Amino acid sequence: MKKALASILAALALGSTATAVAPPVLPFDQVRPGMKGIGKTVFSGTEVREFEVEILGTLPNVGPGRNLILGRCSGGPLATTGVLAGMSGSPVFVDGKLAGAVAFSWGFSKEAIAGITPIEEMLSAAARLDAPAARSTGGKSGPSGSIDRLRFPESLESSFPDALLALLPSPSELAPISVPVSLSGIGAEGFRKIEPWLSRAGFLPMQGSGAGAAPSPSPDLVPGSAIGLKLARGDIDITATGTVTWVDGDRVLAFGHPLYGLGPVDFPLTGARSEALIPSLQQSARIAVPLSEIGAFRQDLSSGIFGRLGATPRMIPVRVQLLSREGTSESFAFDVASDPLLAPLLLYAGLNGILASRERTLGDVTIRVRQGSVVRLENSDDIALDNLWVGPEAPFYATGIPAYVLHLLLNNEWSPPAVSGVNLILEYDAEPRSGRIRRVTLDRYHARPGDTVEATIVVAPYRGADRVVRREIAIPPETPPGRLLFFVGDAGSLNRVGDEGEDLVPRDLEQLVRRINTLRRNDRIHVLGVREDAGILMGGERFPSLPPSALSLLTRPRSQGNVAVAQRRAILESEIPVEFAVSGFARVPVEVEGR
Repeated sequence: MKKALASILAALALGSTATAVAPPVLPFDQVRPGMKGIGKTVFSGTEVREFEVEILGTLPNVGPGRNLILGRCSGGPLATTGVLAGMSGSPVFVDGKLAGAVAFSWGFSKEAIAGITPIEEMLSAAARLDAPAARSTGGKSGPSGSIDRLRFPESLESSFPDALLALLPSPSELAPISVPVSLSGIGAEGFRKIEPWLSRAGFLPMQGSGAGAAPSPSPDLVPGSAIGLKLARGDIDITATGTVTWVDGDRVLAFGHPLYGLGPVDFPLTGARSEALIPSLQQSARIAVPLSEIGAFRQDLSSGIFGRLGATPRMIPVRVQLLSREGTSESFAFDVASDPLLAPLLLYAGLNGILASRERTLGDVTIRVRQGSVVRLENSDDIALDNLWVGPEAPFYATGIPAYVLHLLLNNEWSPPAVSGVNLILEYDAEPRSGRIRRVTLDRYHARPGDTVEATIVVAPYRGADRVVRREIAIPPETPPGRLLFFVGDAGSLNRVGDEGEDLVPRDLEQLVRRINTLRRNDRIHVLGVREDAGILMGGERFPSLPPSALSLLTRPRSQGNVAVAQRRAILESEIPVEFAVSGFARVPVEVEGR
Protein backbone atom coordinates (compact mmCIF):
# COMPACT_ATOMS: atom_id res chain seq x y z
CA MET A 1 0.00 0.00 0.00
CA LYS A 2 2.75 2.45 0.96
CA LYS A 3 4.70 1.77 -2.24
CA ALA A 4 1.58 2.18 -4.38
CA LEU A 5 0.72 5.42 -2.62
CA ALA A 6 4.26 6.72 -3.08
CA SER A 7 4.08 6.04 -6.83
CA ILE A 8 0.78 7.91 -7.05
CA LEU A 9 2.22 10.92 -5.29
CA ALA A 10 5.31 10.81 -7.49
CA ALA A 11 3.14 10.74 -10.62
CA LEU A 12 1.21 13.73 -9.36
CA ALA A 13 4.37 15.67 -8.62
CA LEU A 14 5.85 14.93 -12.06
CA GLY A 15 2.61 15.94 -13.79
CA SER A 16 2.33 19.25 -11.95
CA THR A 17 3.23 22.50 -13.68
CA ALA A 18 3.96 24.26 -10.38
CA THR A 19 6.13 23.60 -7.38
CA ALA A 20 3.43 22.58 -4.86
CA VAL A 21 4.49 19.59 -2.77
CA ALA A 22 2.21 16.55 -2.70
CA PRO A 23 0.60 16.25 0.77
CA PRO A 24 1.81 13.84 3.44
CA VAL A 25 -1.06 11.39 3.77
CA LEU A 26 -2.54 9.09 6.37
CA PRO A 27 -3.37 5.81 4.60
CA PHE A 28 -6.75 4.23 5.29
CA ASP A 29 -5.20 1.15 6.92
CA GLN A 30 -3.55 3.38 9.53
CA VAL A 31 -6.75 5.21 10.55
CA ARG A 32 -7.90 4.26 14.06
CA PRO A 33 -10.97 5.13 16.16
CA GLY A 34 -10.27 7.90 18.67
CA MET A 35 -7.82 9.79 16.46
CA LYS A 36 -8.31 13.56 16.57
CA GLY A 37 -7.80 15.91 13.68
CA ILE A 38 -8.96 19.09 11.99
CA GLY A 39 -11.01 19.83 8.91
CA LYS A 40 -10.93 22.95 6.74
CA THR A 41 -13.80 24.67 5.01
CA VAL A 42 -15.44 28.07 4.41
CA PHE A 43 -18.35 29.16 6.59
CA SER A 44 -18.43 32.84 5.61
CA GLY A 45 -16.98 34.81 2.73
CA THR A 46 -13.82 33.18 1.34
CA GLU A 47 -11.94 32.67 4.61
CA VAL A 48 -10.90 29.06 5.25
CA ARG A 49 -11.61 28.06 8.85
CA GLU A 50 -10.80 24.96 10.85
CA PHE A 51 -13.19 22.60 12.63
CA GLU A 52 -12.51 19.57 14.83
CA VAL A 53 -12.85 15.95 13.66
CA GLU A 54 -12.87 12.82 15.85
CA ILE A 55 -12.44 9.50 14.06
CA LEU A 56 -15.28 7.14 15.06
CA GLY A 57 -14.32 4.15 12.94
CA THR A 58 -13.84 2.83 9.43
CA LEU A 59 -16.03 1.02 6.88
CA PRO A 60 -13.82 -1.11 4.60
CA ASN A 61 -15.11 -2.24 1.21
CA VAL A 62 -18.29 -0.16 1.07
CA GLY A 63 -17.91 -0.62 -2.69
CA PRO A 64 -15.45 -2.12 -5.15
CA GLY A 65 -12.11 -0.62 -4.12
CA ARG A 66 -13.93 1.88 -1.92
CA ASN A 67 -13.54 2.50 1.82
CA LEU A 68 -15.01 5.06 4.18
CA ILE A 69 -13.89 6.81 7.37
CA LEU A 70 -16.50 7.85 9.93
CA GLY A 71 -15.88 11.11 11.76
CA ARG A 72 -17.68 13.38 14.22
CA CYS A 73 -17.29 17.05 13.25
CA SER A 74 -17.53 19.93 15.72
CA GLY A 75 -16.61 23.55 16.15
CA GLY A 76 -17.74 26.77 14.50
CA PRO A 77 -21.43 26.64 13.49
CA LEU A 78 -21.54 22.84 13.12
CA ALA A 79 -23.25 22.30 16.47
CA THR A 80 -26.23 24.18 15.04
CA THR A 81 -26.08 23.17 11.40
CA GLY A 82 -24.58 19.68 11.38
CA VAL A 83 -22.76 18.70 8.20
CA LEU A 84 -23.53 21.35 5.59
CA ALA A 85 -24.41 20.90 1.95
CA GLY A 86 -21.42 22.60 0.34
CA MET A 87 -18.85 21.01 2.68
CA SER A 88 -18.24 18.17 0.20
CA GLY A 89 -14.49 17.94 -0.26
CA SER A 90 -13.49 19.62 3.00
CA PRO A 91 -10.06 18.11 3.79
CA VAL A 92 -9.49 16.28 7.07
CA PHE A 93 -5.98 16.25 8.58
CA VAL A 94 -4.81 13.94 11.38
CA ASP A 95 -1.43 14.70 12.95
CA GLY A 96 -0.71 17.00 10.01
CA LYS A 97 -1.38 14.25 7.48
CA LEU A 98 -4.22 14.42 4.95
CA ALA A 99 -6.63 11.57 5.73
CA GLY A 100 -9.48 12.31 3.32
CA ALA A 101 -12.37 14.56 2.38
CA VAL A 102 -15.77 15.05 4.01
CA ALA A 103 -18.18 13.58 1.46
CA PHE A 104 -21.18 11.75 2.99
CA SER A 105 -23.83 12.49 5.58
CA TRP A 106 -27.09 11.14 6.98
CA GLY A 107 -30.30 13.13 6.79
CA PHE A 108 -31.93 14.14 10.10
CA SER A 109 -28.80 13.12 12.03
CA LYS A 110 -28.66 14.62 15.53
CA GLU A 111 -24.89 15.08 15.31
CA ALA A 112 -22.50 16.27 12.63
CA ILE A 113 -21.43 12.74 11.60
CA ALA A 114 -19.68 12.61 8.25
CA GLY A 115 -18.43 9.92 5.92
CA ILE A 116 -14.87 10.76 4.82
CA THR A 117 -13.46 9.55 1.49
CA PRO A 118 -9.86 8.29 2.02
CA ILE A 119 -7.37 10.56 0.30
CA GLU A 120 -5.47 7.76 -1.48
CA GLU A 121 -8.64 6.96 -3.47
CA MET A 122 -8.86 10.57 -4.59
CA LEU A 123 -5.16 10.74 -5.44
CA SER A 124 -5.37 7.52 -7.41
CA ALA A 125 -8.23 8.91 -9.48
CA ALA A 126 -6.47 12.25 -9.91
CA ALA A 127 -3.47 10.48 -11.46
CA ARG A 128 -5.77 9.68 -14.41
CA LEU A 129 -6.63 13.33 -14.95
CA ASP A 130 -6.42 14.35 -18.59
CA ALA A 131 -8.26 16.31 -21.24
CA PRO A 132 -11.96 15.43 -21.62
CA ALA A 133 -12.90 12.75 -24.12
CA ALA A 134 -16.06 12.33 -26.17
CA ARG A 135 -18.87 10.74 -24.18
CA SER A 136 -22.55 10.04 -24.68
CA THR A 137 -25.43 8.55 -22.70
CA GLY A 138 -25.50 5.60 -25.03
CA GLY A 139 -26.84 6.56 -28.45
CA LYS A 140 -30.05 4.66 -29.19
CA SER A 141 -30.13 3.32 -25.63
CA GLY A 142 -30.84 6.82 -24.27
CA PRO A 143 -34.40 7.97 -23.44
CA SER A 144 -35.17 7.44 -27.12
CA GLY A 145 -33.06 7.35 -30.22
CA SER A 146 -36.15 7.62 -32.38
CA ILE A 147 -37.19 10.67 -34.32
CA ASP A 148 -40.78 9.48 -33.78
CA ARG A 149 -40.86 11.48 -30.55
CA LEU A 150 -40.59 14.62 -32.68
CA ARG A 151 -43.25 13.43 -35.14
CA PHE A 152 -45.56 12.54 -32.24
CA PRO A 153 -44.60 15.00 -29.47
CA GLU A 154 -47.40 13.84 -27.18
CA SER A 155 -45.18 10.82 -26.44
CA LEU A 156 -42.30 13.19 -25.72
CA GLU A 157 -44.43 15.08 -23.22
CA SER A 158 -44.94 11.93 -21.17
CA SER A 159 -41.24 11.04 -21.07
CA PHE A 160 -39.12 14.20 -21.08
CA PRO A 161 -37.39 15.25 -18.90
CA ASP A 162 -38.37 12.24 -16.77
CA ALA A 163 -36.52 9.83 -19.05
CA LEU A 164 -33.34 11.90 -18.89
CA LEU A 165 -33.61 12.24 -15.12
CA ALA A 166 -34.03 8.46 -14.89
CA LEU A 167 -30.52 8.05 -16.29
CA LEU A 168 -29.06 9.69 -13.18
CA PRO A 169 -28.02 7.44 -10.29
CA SER A 170 -30.53 6.91 -7.49
CA PRO A 171 -29.49 7.98 -3.98
CA SER A 172 -28.65 5.25 -1.50
CA GLU A 173 -28.99 5.24 2.30
CA LEU A 174 -25.39 6.39 2.51
CA ALA A 175 -25.86 9.40 0.26
CA PRO A 176 -23.26 11.96 -0.74
CA ILE A 177 -23.74 15.32 0.87
CA SER A 178 -26.24 17.25 -1.23
CA VAL A 179 -24.61 19.59 -3.71
CA PRO A 180 -26.09 23.09 -3.39
CA VAL A 181 -26.68 24.73 -6.74
CA SER A 182 -27.14 28.48 -7.07
CA LEU A 183 -29.79 29.62 -9.60
CA SER A 184 -29.61 33.18 -10.87
CA GLY A 185 -31.35 35.20 -13.56
CA ILE A 186 -34.76 33.50 -13.60
CA GLY A 187 -36.59 35.20 -10.71
CA ALA A 188 -38.89 33.61 -8.14
CA GLU A 189 -41.38 32.22 -10.71
CA GLY A 190 -38.63 30.66 -12.78
CA PHE A 191 -37.04 29.21 -9.66
CA ARG A 192 -40.32 27.57 -8.62
CA LYS A 193 -40.70 26.14 -12.11
CA ILE A 194 -37.35 24.36 -12.40
CA GLU A 195 -36.54 23.70 -8.71
CA PRO A 196 -38.33 20.30 -8.70
CA TRP A 197 -36.33 19.02 -11.70
CA LEU A 198 -33.00 20.03 -10.17
CA SER A 199 -34.02 18.48 -6.84
CA ARG A 200 -34.85 15.21 -8.58
CA ALA A 201 -31.47 15.44 -10.31
CA GLY A 202 -29.85 15.28 -6.85
CA PHE A 203 -29.06 18.97 -6.33
CA LEU A 204 -30.12 21.29 -3.52
CA PRO A 205 -31.39 24.35 -5.46
CA MET A 206 -30.76 27.74 -3.84
CA GLN A 207 -31.91 31.13 -5.08
CA GLY A 208 -28.87 33.10 -6.24
CA SER A 209 -28.27 36.54 -7.68
CA GLY A 210 -26.02 38.44 -10.02
CA ALA A 211 -26.39 36.42 -13.24
CA GLY A 212 -24.97 38.29 -16.20
CA ALA A 213 -22.88 40.61 -14.03
CA ALA A 214 -19.10 40.48 -14.01
CA PRO A 215 -18.17 38.08 -11.17
CA SER A 216 -15.73 39.05 -8.46
CA PRO A 217 -12.18 37.71 -8.81
CA SER A 218 -11.54 34.26 -7.36
CA PRO A 219 -8.89 34.06 -4.64
CA ASP A 220 -6.07 31.55 -4.91
CA LEU A 221 -7.44 28.13 -4.11
CA VAL A 222 -6.14 26.29 -1.06
CA PRO A 223 -7.39 23.18 0.77
CA GLY A 224 -10.75 24.14 2.28
CA SER A 225 -11.59 26.89 -0.25
CA ALA A 226 -15.12 27.09 -1.56
CA ILE A 227 -15.26 26.09 -5.22
CA GLY A 228 -17.86 26.32 -7.98
CA LEU A 229 -18.74 24.05 -10.88
CA LYS A 230 -20.70 25.96 -13.50
CA LEU A 231 -23.45 24.17 -15.37
CA ALA A 232 -24.72 27.35 -17.05
CA ARG A 233 -23.35 30.88 -17.20
CA GLY A 234 -24.48 34.26 -18.49
CA ASP A 235 -27.95 35.76 -18.10
CA ILE A 236 -28.87 32.45 -16.49
CA ASP A 237 -26.33 31.07 -14.05
CA ILE A 238 -26.49 27.57 -12.54
CA THR A 239 -23.47 26.78 -10.36
CA ALA A 240 -22.93 23.80 -8.07
CA THR A 241 -20.64 24.49 -5.12
CA GLY A 242 -18.42 22.40 -2.89
CA THR A 243 -14.99 22.49 -1.27
CA VAL A 244 -11.39 22.02 -2.42
CA THR A 245 -9.63 18.99 -0.95
CA TRP A 246 -6.15 19.61 -2.34
CA VAL A 247 -4.36 21.74 -4.92
CA ASP A 248 -1.28 20.24 -6.55
CA GLY A 249 0.18 22.78 -8.99
CA ASP A 250 -2.53 23.27 -11.60
CA ARG A 251 -4.49 20.22 -10.45
CA VAL A 252 -7.50 20.56 -8.16
CA LEU A 253 -9.17 17.76 -6.16
CA ALA A 254 -12.65 18.46 -4.76
CA PHE A 255 -15.98 17.09 -3.46
CA GLY A 256 -14.77 13.62 -2.32
CA HIS A 257 -17.77 12.09 -4.09
CA PRO A 258 -18.99 12.19 -7.69
CA LEU A 259 -21.27 14.79 -9.18
CA TYR A 260 -22.82 11.93 -11.16
CA GLY A 261 -19.85 9.73 -12.00
CA LEU A 262 -19.91 10.97 -15.58
CA GLY A 263 -16.24 10.27 -16.24
CA PRO A 264 -14.70 12.77 -18.70
CA VAL A 265 -16.39 16.17 -18.33
CA ASP A 266 -15.72 19.77 -19.26
CA PHE A 267 -17.23 22.21 -16.73
CA PRO A 268 -16.02 25.72 -15.83
CA LEU A 269 -14.21 25.84 -12.48
CA THR A 270 -14.65 28.92 -10.30
CA GLY A 271 -13.96 30.14 -6.82
CA ALA A 272 -16.98 30.72 -4.59
CA ARG A 273 -18.00 32.95 -1.70
CA SER A 274 -20.24 31.83 1.17
CA GLU A 275 -23.06 34.31 1.80
CA ALA A 276 -24.98 32.57 4.59
CA LEU A 277 -25.61 29.26 6.33
CA ILE A 278 -29.14 27.84 6.43
CA PRO A 279 -29.67 25.41 9.38
CA SER A 280 -32.16 22.60 8.70
CA LEU A 281 -33.18 19.41 10.47
CA GLN A 282 -33.05 17.54 7.17
CA GLN A 283 -30.02 19.09 5.41
CA SER A 284 -28.37 22.35 6.36
CA ALA A 285 -26.78 24.25 3.50
CA ARG A 286 -24.21 26.86 2.68
CA ILE A 287 -25.50 29.50 0.27
CA ALA A 288 -22.60 30.41 -1.98
CA VAL A 289 -22.19 32.55 -5.08
CA PRO A 290 -19.69 31.81 -7.85
CA LEU A 291 -16.69 34.01 -8.47
CA SER A 292 -14.62 34.34 -11.66
CA GLU A 293 -13.68 31.32 -13.77
CA ILE A 294 -10.16 30.03 -13.17
CA GLY A 295 -10.07 26.64 -14.90
CA ALA A 296 -12.07 23.60 -15.91
CA PHE A 297 -13.15 20.36 -14.29
CA ARG A 298 -12.04 17.42 -16.40
CA GLN A 299 -13.12 14.26 -14.54
CA ASP A 300 -16.17 13.27 -12.50
CA LEU A 301 -15.28 10.00 -10.76
CA SER A 302 -16.54 7.98 -7.81
CA SER A 303 -14.01 9.49 -5.40
CA GLY A 304 -14.38 13.13 -6.43
CA ILE A 305 -14.16 15.67 -9.20
CA PHE A 306 -10.85 16.84 -10.62
CA GLY A 307 -9.84 19.85 -12.66
CA ARG A 308 -7.05 21.98 -14.01
CA LEU A 309 -6.42 25.61 -13.21
CA GLY A 310 -6.00 27.73 -16.33
CA ALA A 311 -7.87 25.28 -18.60
CA THR A 312 -10.68 26.59 -20.82
CA PRO A 313 -13.92 24.58 -20.99
CA ARG A 314 -16.06 24.26 -24.11
CA MET A 315 -19.65 25.43 -23.62
CA ILE A 316 -22.71 25.53 -25.89
CA PRO A 317 -23.88 29.14 -26.48
CA VAL A 318 -27.64 29.68 -26.22
CA ARG A 319 -29.22 32.89 -27.51
CA VAL A 320 -32.91 33.56 -26.92
CA GLN A 321 -35.12 36.39 -28.14
CA LEU A 322 -38.55 36.55 -26.50
CA LEU A 323 -41.16 38.55 -28.41
CA SER A 324 -44.69 39.46 -27.37
CA ARG A 325 -47.58 40.14 -29.72
CA GLU A 326 -47.60 43.71 -28.39
CA GLY A 327 -44.18 44.26 -29.92
CA THR A 328 -41.93 44.10 -26.84
CA SER A 329 -38.69 42.18 -27.12
CA GLU A 330 -36.17 40.82 -24.63
CA SER A 331 -32.91 39.04 -25.36
CA PHE A 332 -31.09 36.48 -23.22
CA ALA A 333 -27.63 35.00 -23.64
CA PHE A 334 -26.31 32.07 -21.66
CA ASP A 335 -24.07 29.05 -22.19
CA VAL A 336 -24.70 25.48 -21.02
CA ALA A 337 -22.14 22.79 -20.28
CA SER A 338 -21.36 20.74 -23.37
CA ASP A 339 -22.31 17.45 -21.74
CA PRO A 340 -24.46 14.84 -23.56
CA LEU A 341 -26.51 14.04 -20.46
CA LEU A 342 -26.80 17.41 -18.76
CA ALA A 343 -26.87 19.87 -21.70
CA PRO A 344 -30.46 18.99 -22.80
CA LEU A 345 -31.70 19.25 -19.20
CA LEU A 346 -29.90 22.55 -18.69
CA LEU A 347 -31.29 23.99 -21.93
CA TYR A 348 -34.78 22.83 -20.97
CA ALA A 349 -34.48 24.28 -17.46
CA GLY A 350 -33.05 27.58 -18.71
CA LEU A 351 -35.77 28.10 -21.33
CA ASN A 352 -38.52 27.23 -18.85
CA GLY A 353 -36.99 29.58 -16.31
CA ILE A 354 -37.09 32.43 -18.84
CA LEU A 355 -40.71 31.76 -19.85
CA ALA A 356 -41.94 31.32 -16.28
CA SER A 357 -40.26 34.53 -15.13
CA ARG A 358 -41.63 36.62 -18.04
CA GLU A 359 -44.94 35.17 -19.22
CA ARG A 360 -48.02 33.23 -18.12
CA THR A 361 -47.43 29.52 -18.69
CA LEU A 362 -50.80 28.16 -17.53
CA GLY A 363 -53.84 27.77 -19.76
CA ASP A 364 -54.14 28.02 -23.52
CA VAL A 365 -51.29 30.09 -24.93
CA THR A 366 -49.53 30.34 -28.27
CA ILE A 367 -45.80 30.15 -28.76
CA ARG A 368 -44.28 30.43 -32.20
CA VAL A 369 -40.69 29.29 -32.57
CA ARG A 370 -39.92 31.63 -35.44
CA GLN A 371 -37.86 31.07 -38.54
CA GLY A 372 -34.19 31.54 -37.71
CA SER A 373 -34.46 29.32 -34.62
CA VAL A 374 -31.77 26.69 -35.14
CA VAL A 375 -29.31 24.30 -33.56
CA ARG A 376 -26.01 25.09 -35.26
CA LEU A 377 -23.60 22.29 -36.09
CA GLU A 378 -20.04 22.58 -37.31
CA ASN A 379 -19.48 20.93 -40.70
CA SER A 380 -23.19 20.21 -41.14
CA ASP A 381 -26.45 21.92 -41.99
CA ASP A 382 -28.27 23.75 -39.21
CA ILE A 383 -31.28 22.05 -37.68
CA ALA A 384 -34.36 24.24 -38.11
CA LEU A 385 -36.65 24.45 -35.07
CA ASP A 386 -39.35 26.85 -36.35
CA ASN A 387 -42.89 25.72 -35.52
CA LEU A 388 -46.06 26.90 -33.77
CA TRP A 389 -47.57 25.42 -30.62
CA VAL A 390 -50.98 26.19 -29.13
CA GLY A 391 -52.66 25.07 -25.92
CA PRO A 392 -51.65 24.39 -22.32
CA GLU A 393 -48.73 22.25 -23.54
CA ALA A 394 -47.29 24.99 -25.77
CA PRO A 395 -44.57 26.08 -23.27
CA PHE A 396 -43.46 22.46 -22.93
CA TYR A 397 -43.22 21.86 -26.68
CA ALA A 398 -41.44 25.16 -27.35
CA THR A 399 -38.77 24.29 -24.78
CA GLY A 400 -38.78 20.49 -24.70
CA ILE A 401 -38.43 19.91 -28.43
CA PRO A 402 -35.24 22.01 -28.83
CA ALA A 403 -33.85 20.20 -25.77
CA TYR A 404 -34.76 16.80 -27.17
CA VAL A 405 -33.21 17.65 -30.55
CA LEU A 406 -30.03 18.57 -28.66
CA HIS A 407 -30.21 15.20 -26.88
CA LEU A 408 -30.52 13.33 -30.19
CA LEU A 409 -27.52 15.17 -31.61
CA LEU A 410 -25.22 14.82 -28.61
CA ASN A 411 -26.03 11.12 -28.22
CA ASN A 412 -26.14 10.01 -31.84
CA GLU A 413 -24.48 6.67 -32.59
CA TRP A 414 -22.37 7.75 -35.57
CA SER A 415 -20.01 10.61 -34.72
CA PRO A 416 -19.37 13.17 -31.98
CA PRO A 417 -21.23 16.29 -33.16
CA ALA A 418 -19.81 19.77 -32.61
CA VAL A 419 -22.81 21.83 -31.54
CA SER A 420 -21.75 25.44 -32.03
CA GLY A 421 -24.87 27.06 -30.62
CA VAL A 422 -28.63 27.17 -30.10
CA ASN A 423 -30.55 30.22 -31.35
CA LEU A 424 -34.23 30.59 -30.48
CA ILE A 425 -36.74 33.30 -31.38
CA LEU A 426 -39.87 32.75 -29.28
CA GLU A 427 -43.02 34.72 -30.03
CA TYR A 428 -45.51 34.57 -27.17
CA ASP A 429 -49.26 35.22 -27.32
CA ALA A 430 -51.63 34.77 -24.39
CA GLU A 431 -54.47 33.90 -26.81
CA PRO A 432 -54.72 30.52 -28.58
CA ARG A 433 -54.13 31.07 -32.30
CA SER A 434 -55.63 27.92 -33.78
CA GLY A 435 -57.87 26.85 -36.62
CA ARG A 436 -59.86 23.65 -37.28
CA ILE A 437 -60.40 22.14 -40.71
CA ARG A 438 -64.16 21.75 -41.20
CA ARG A 439 -64.52 20.61 -44.79
CA VAL A 440 -62.46 19.71 -47.87
CA THR A 441 -63.90 19.46 -51.39
CA LEU A 442 -62.42 19.11 -54.89
CA ASP A 443 -63.61 20.69 -58.12
CA ARG A 444 -63.58 17.20 -59.65
CA TYR A 445 -63.00 13.62 -58.55
CA HIS A 446 -61.84 12.12 -61.85
CA ALA A 447 -58.61 13.29 -63.48
CA ARG A 448 -55.82 12.23 -65.79
CA PRO A 449 -52.05 12.22 -65.11
CA GLY A 450 -50.73 15.76 -65.47
CA ASP A 451 -54.11 17.38 -64.71
CA THR A 452 -54.61 19.97 -61.97
CA VAL A 453 -57.26 19.56 -59.28
CA GLU A 454 -58.41 22.49 -57.14
CA ALA A 455 -59.02 21.81 -53.43
CA THR A 456 -61.29 24.05 -51.36
CA ILE A 457 -60.54 23.88 -47.63
CA VAL A 458 -62.85 25.51 -45.06
CA VAL A 459 -61.12 26.39 -41.79
CA ALA A 460 -62.72 27.68 -38.58
CA PRO A 461 -60.23 29.89 -36.67
CA TYR A 462 -60.48 30.38 -32.92
CA ARG A 463 -63.11 33.09 -32.29
CA GLY A 464 -63.24 34.07 -35.94
CA ALA A 465 -65.30 33.64 -39.08
CA ASP A 466 -64.70 30.66 -41.33
CA ARG A 467 -61.91 31.02 -43.84
CA VAL A 468 -61.78 29.46 -47.28
CA VAL A 469 -58.38 28.33 -48.56
CA ARG A 470 -57.92 27.12 -52.12
CA ARG A 471 -55.00 25.21 -53.53
CA GLU A 472 -54.35 23.79 -57.00
CA ILE A 473 -52.80 20.31 -56.88
CA ALA A 474 -50.97 18.95 -59.90
CA ILE A 475 -51.20 15.20 -60.40
CA PRO A 476 -47.77 13.92 -61.50
CA PRO A 477 -47.65 12.91 -65.18
CA GLU A 478 -46.22 9.48 -64.32
CA THR A 479 -49.14 8.58 -62.01
CA PRO A 480 -50.58 5.21 -63.10
CA PRO A 481 -54.35 4.72 -63.42
CA GLY A 482 -56.20 3.84 -60.27
CA ARG A 483 -57.38 5.32 -57.00
CA LEU A 484 -55.43 8.22 -55.50
CA LEU A 485 -56.13 9.31 -51.91
CA PHE A 486 -55.68 12.92 -50.83
CA PHE A 487 -55.03 13.33 -47.11
CA VAL A 488 -55.59 16.93 -45.99
CA GLY A 489 -54.97 17.97 -42.40
CA ASP A 490 -52.67 18.92 -39.58
CA ALA A 491 -49.11 17.66 -39.14
CA GLY A 492 -49.91 15.11 -36.45
CA SER A 493 -52.78 13.53 -38.38
CA LEU A 494 -50.73 13.18 -41.53
CA ASN A 495 -47.84 11.73 -39.56
CA ARG A 496 -50.19 9.02 -38.29
CA VAL A 497 -51.76 8.07 -41.63
CA GLY A 498 -49.23 9.29 -44.16
CA ASP A 499 -46.42 7.73 -46.12
CA GLU A 500 -45.14 4.44 -44.69
CA GLY A 501 -41.52 4.24 -43.69
CA GLU A 502 -41.21 7.74 -42.27
CA ASP A 503 -40.20 6.26 -38.91
CA LEU A 504 -37.13 4.46 -40.22
CA VAL A 505 -34.06 4.96 -38.03
CA PRO A 506 -31.57 7.34 -39.73
CA ARG A 507 -28.34 5.73 -40.90
CA ASP A 508 -25.98 8.64 -40.19
CA LEU A 509 -25.85 12.11 -38.69
CA GLU A 510 -26.49 13.78 -42.02
CA GLN A 511 -29.69 11.78 -42.49
CA LEU A 512 -30.79 12.58 -38.93
CA VAL A 513 -30.38 16.30 -39.62
CA ARG A 514 -32.23 16.03 -42.92
CA ARG A 515 -35.17 14.15 -41.40
CA ILE A 516 -35.57 16.62 -38.55
CA ASN A 517 -35.52 19.48 -41.04
CA THR A 518 -38.27 17.89 -43.14
CA LEU A 519 -40.69 17.25 -40.27
CA ARG A 520 -44.14 18.68 -40.89
CA ARG A 521 -44.95 21.99 -39.16
CA ASN A 522 -48.11 22.81 -37.21
CA ASP A 523 -48.80 26.15 -38.93
CA ARG A 524 -49.41 24.44 -42.27
CA ILE A 525 -52.33 22.74 -43.96
CA HIS A 526 -50.69 19.64 -45.36
CA VAL A 527 -51.84 17.90 -48.52
CA LEU A 528 -50.55 14.40 -49.22
CA GLY A 529 -51.38 12.25 -52.24
CA VAL A 530 -50.98 8.52 -51.56
CA ARG A 531 -51.59 5.41 -53.66
CA GLU A 532 -51.20 1.68 -53.19
CA ASP A 533 -47.74 0.28 -53.75
CA ALA A 534 -45.90 -3.03 -53.85
CA GLY A 535 -42.46 -2.09 -52.57
CA ILE A 536 -40.09 -2.28 -49.65
CA LEU A 537 -38.14 -0.01 -47.35
CA MET A 538 -34.56 -1.22 -46.89
CA GLY A 539 -31.56 0.48 -45.32
CA GLY A 540 -33.37 3.80 -45.09
CA GLU A 541 -34.29 3.83 -48.79
CA ARG A 542 -37.52 3.09 -50.66
CA PHE A 543 -37.72 0.57 -53.49
CA PRO A 544 -41.20 1.01 -55.03
CA SER A 545 -43.29 -1.07 -57.44
CA LEU A 546 -41.28 -4.27 -57.25
CA PRO A 547 -42.39 -7.39 -59.14
CA PRO A 548 -43.90 -10.12 -56.92
CA SER A 549 -40.84 -12.37 -57.28
CA ALA A 550 -38.43 -9.65 -56.08
CA LEU A 551 -40.79 -8.63 -53.27
CA SER A 552 -41.00 -12.23 -52.04
CA LEU A 553 -37.23 -12.72 -52.20
CA LEU A 554 -36.34 -9.55 -50.34
CA THR A 555 -38.91 -9.97 -47.57
CA ARG A 556 -38.00 -13.53 -46.63
CA PRO A 557 -37.01 -13.98 -42.94
CA ARG A 558 -33.33 -14.48 -43.85
CA SER A 559 -33.12 -11.30 -45.92
CA GLN A 560 -30.31 -8.93 -44.98
CA GLY A 561 -30.85 -5.45 -43.60
CA ASN A 562 -33.77 -3.50 -42.18
CA VAL A 563 -36.56 -4.52 -44.59
CA ALA A 564 -40.21 -3.56 -44.33
CA VAL A 565 -43.07 -3.98 -46.78
CA ALA A 566 -44.55 -0.70 -48.01
CA GLN A 567 -48.14 -1.13 -49.14
CA ARG A 568 -48.58 2.51 -50.11
CA ARG A 569 -46.41 5.47 -50.94
CA ALA A 570 -46.72 9.20 -51.35
CA ILE A 571 -46.55 10.54 -54.91
CA LEU A 572 -47.10 14.21 -54.08
CA GLU A 573 -47.10 16.51 -51.08
CA SER A 574 -47.65 20.21 -50.62
CA GLU A 575 -48.34 22.57 -47.74
CA ILE A 576 -50.28 25.77 -47.28
CA PRO A 577 -48.77 28.20 -44.73
CA VAL A 578 -51.23 29.83 -42.31
CA GLU A 579 -50.77 32.05 -39.27
CA PHE A 580 -52.34 29.63 -36.77
CA ALA A 581 -51.92 26.04 -35.58
CA VAL A 582 -54.01 23.69 -37.68
CA SER A 583 -56.14 20.82 -36.40
CA GLY A 584 -58.43 18.45 -38.26
CA PHE A 585 -58.22 15.88 -41.02
CA ALA A 586 -60.04 14.88 -44.20
CA ARG A 587 -59.59 12.06 -46.72
CA VAL A 588 -60.69 12.65 -50.29
CA PRO A 589 -60.41 10.03 -53.11
CA VAL A 590 -59.65 10.83 -56.76
CA GLU A 591 -59.87 8.33 -59.60
CA VAL A 592 -56.91 8.67 -61.96
CA GLU A 593 -57.91 7.60 -65.46
CA GLY A 594 -55.69 6.33 -68.23
CA ARG A 595 -54.59 8.64 -71.00
